[in-house]
Amino acid sequence: MRWLPLSALAGVLVATWASPCVAMDDPDEPAAGTLVRFFTGSDHVTVRSLVGDYTFDGPRDLSLSIHYNNERVTIPAIAAPVGSAEAVDAITTASRPIAGNAYQDFSKVRNEFQGELTHGHFGADYYVSSESDYLGQEVSASYNRDLEGQQLNLAFGTSYGWDAIDPVADDDTHTGNSTKTTLHWDAVATRVVTPTAMVRVGVEYNVVDGLQHNPYRNVYAGGTNVPERHPDHRARRDAFVKFNQYLRNRSSLKLTYRYYNDDWGIGSHEIGSRLSQYITHGVFAQYQYRYYTQTAADFYRAVYATTAGVNGYLTGDYRMAALSSHLFGIALDFDLGTMAAESAWLHRLRARMSYDRYFNSNNYSANILETGVDFRF
Repeated sequence: MRWLPLSALAGVLVATWASPCVAMDDPDEPAAGTLVRFFTGSDHVTVRSLVGDYTFDGPRDLSLSIHYNNERVTIPAIAAPVGSAEAVDAITTASRPIAGNAYQDFSKVRNEFQGELTHGHFGADYYVSSESDYLGQEVSASYNRDLEGQQLNLAFGTSYGWDAIDPVADDDTHTGNSTKTTLHWDAVATRVVTPTAMVRVGVEYNVVDGLQHNPYRNVYAGGTNVPERHPDHRARRDAFVKFNQYLRNRSSLKLTYRYYNDDWGIGSHEIGSRLSQYITHGVFAQYQYRYYTQTAADFYRAVYATTAGVNGYLTGDYRMAALSSHLFGIALDFDLGTMAAESAWLHRLRARMSYDRYFNSNNYSANILETGVDFRF
């Protein structure tokens, strides 16, 4: 049985309220937004998210942003007959607590909160994510400044995260309480090239220490099932370039490329594109495509000959294997403020619907449907 844990869904469930360059909003206007997100995978794992975003502008260039997300993951029960080889394999390799009844649906809830305070060129942020067996926290700081008549922006950021992991006591992988820390740095430069084109380049560096494997997942090795084990240290590096171009027919094109590598042996390339096009007054569509490919981690094997794995490390995570994936998406955005400016309520509303189709070379696929309403007040 294979599924994406909550912490890994970010790589697939990518959603943003950032408007394309053909649609403009008043950045000084306080806003409250709600988003309902529903995800289903090829193995019938479902994720339901209720998201709230709020912004408040204060005096002297002071601004506060608040984000909240309540997320529920449901993993279907084992469908194989009790005692069968298929049931045993599904239970022992499941990336979830298996102490309960594996023949009943399993649900897990995550609550996420993020608050960001900005003043002038500086910003400070606090983030917390809570699950029944996982507590993640992070503090961050940022600085950005416009140069050359606001044609160039330089931004720098750093963050430190610390996680407390408390697996269910009677799971069979025998992983006790653990911690993980993440130290992050980034530098980004954004340049206006022409009145209708912009280029952004950036680099990121992360150092992760602590528990980085799934404490509930076993690996079949040497003829038996043994707990998964990843290295405790990982240095991650990536660089990216983005190009935005406004087109004459009330549309915009965004192109991105990202290169990544780490000291686990994984190297990846990602290419993305997004076309935004006005259909009529107040309504525009977005079309996107993303291709991703990566090499396998040094310690990944499709089959482990012994329980020692590779230098003591074993993984049952398909994302550690060589991988390629595709994402196709379409979205419709309705700006009722433009369509019904005379209405006392409708002119404050904005609605969005989107559908994404994801699939990869390791036999995983997902359908992602999103609806959202943004209310400006």
